[in-house]
Amino acid sequence: MPTNPTRPQDAATTQEHLVTLSGVQHVFTLPSGKNLHVLEDINLTLCTGELVAILGPSGCGKSTLIRIIAGLLQPTHGHVLYRGQPVTGPNPNTALVFQQFALFPWLTVAQNIEQAVIARGIEPQARRSRVAEVITLIGLDGYEEVYPRELSGGMKQRVGMARALAVQPELLCMDEPFSQVDAFTAETLRNEVVNLWLDREKYPHAICLVSHDIHEVAFMASRILIMTANPGRTKTMIDNPLPYPRDPHAPAYQALVERLHGIITGLYMPEGEPAASAVTILAGFTGVRTVAPIPLVEVRDIIGLLSAVAARGGSVEFFRLTEEMGRTFTRILLAGKAAELLGLLDTVQERLVLTELGRQFASAARSVRRQLFHRQFTQLPLIKRVREMLEHSPTHQLSKDVLLEELAIQCPEEDPKRLLRIVINWGRFADLWTYHPATATLSSNGAGRQATT
Repeated sequence: MPTNPTRPQDAATTQEHLVTLSGVQHVFTLPSGKNLHVLEDINLTLCTGELVAILGPSGCGKSTLIRIIAGLLQPTHGHVLYRGQPVTGPNPNTALVFQQFALFPWLTVAQNIEQAVIARGIEPQARRSRVAEVITLIGLDGYEEVYPRELSGGMKQRVGMARALAVQPELLCMDEPFSQVDAFTAETLRNEVVNLWLDREKYPHAICLVSHDIHEVAFMASRILIMTANPGRTKTMIDNPLPYPRDPHAPAYQALVERLHGIITGLYMPEGEPAASAVTILAGFTGVRTVAPIPLVEVRDIIGLLSAVAARGGSVEFFRLTEEMGRTFTRILLAGKAAELLGLLDTVQERLVLTELGRQFASAARSVRRQLFHRQFTQLPLIKRVREMLEHSPTHQLSKDVLLEELAIQCPEEDPKRLLRIVINWGRFADLWTYHPATATLSSNGAGRQATT
């Protein structure tokens, strides 16, 4: 059980600065030689006794930022200090839990955890003792000799957490650690992480969590940093003084969630904004012109959202729909942005409203939906660019590598691999092209082939 269920208030008088970021910027160099601006002017202080969540959309540089905090990545500009000393490499006082489980498949649970402390030069007997301690702490007793292939996703993430805690870090960094497990397991792990952090007698002394889930950060964090994208910037910091353990049904908790919803909605769906601004815009780096990216959602998510809005009379509040559909705000937000981009939906503050075309789409047969989707999809600047490249190719084909390079240039704030998958699948539904996995090429003349949604 936690020794102090109201840690944020009590810790306020004893906080020490752990990590200080001043004017941090980061630029990646693309294969073409162009510069991709990922982070801009990040100023942040993390203290002992805090559980700070970094909240923002895909592509805002959250993962890059947490790697800089952990010392795994050096910023292009700016300063990173740990307890007042410059961070010039991997910080031995921090540990990072990755989104992917990142386990060695040929090692047992105990051996995977032990790898973290071998590099610290700890004697074998002390290593075994440390491994046994964290195995009990994280609830892995009885699984010591099990291999990763025999574990569920939740148990694999427990191993990742145990491996990080084995080095007794002062600061535990977590990069969307619960996104790869089911909802029930995620809820259990969130509670366990909070209880671990609340126990002052154990490591870590502070946690920095990357998340895209509003409910997750409301439940866990003592402070919430909200970021914007292209390039990633710190927009605002929200204190979360709610006492632990937190009740998601409490009025104060619901008020905080609604406040976060309002901030995110205002940042990414401002009232009066044209349909997802489907126009050409200048990138955050010199000499490269970019276009509005396609939200990273599948066609089935768009159709599901439009059907849900139609079933509610063609107009519904974001928050209400999130609760009724049992989906995260981020997932509905991205589907809404996609539908808006296609001219099927309008957003007015926190409401989703079907356009006339959206009403037709929601009530149409599948064949008519595909025709409407094709018409709207081919009007998007990014798709016009891909079609132009296909038309100028002698074989009317494009290799995967060429497409990835172009997407990285045109949409620098997005993961090009994920974006390519969405572009391919949207184009299949629109009967626009076909992707050939065997040759890793995209081909026009895909009309009439089976679409994958």
